Amino acid sequence: MILKEFFSKSVNISANQKGRDSKNQINKDDLFWYILDHDRLHKDYFFPIAKKIKKLDSCSPEKILELYMPMVKKGCKEYYSEKKLNGHLGKIFSEEVREELCHKLHNHYFDDIKKNKYNLGQ
Repeated sequence: MILKEFFSKSVNISANQKGRDSKNQINKDDLFWYILDHDRLHKDYFFPIAKKIKKLDSCSPEKILELYMPMVKKGCKEYYSEKKLNGHLGKIFSEEVREELCHKLHNHYFDDIKKNKYNLGQ
């Protein structure tokens, strides 16, 4: 596609995006929403996490990582399989990405957990 309207010379947009559209490049927001919408992850991981958080007075960043990391790792594996990505899981989903995702999930859920919006039982 060549765009001439806003520039004095024509610019080939497709050429500028070649490096950005790698098949293995992940969208962090897409991964976040994938984990949020995954029913099996919530049944297996989220509800036990929520019960533990409900009992805690406060959560340190280390505790957040300890609680959410198994769910995030499983979510990354599922996302990897579904999107048919190639390459090493550890390189595609770096430790920084996984830690950021743990904190983002905690920030998303924390208020609702404390307000008893989930039926967690006793």
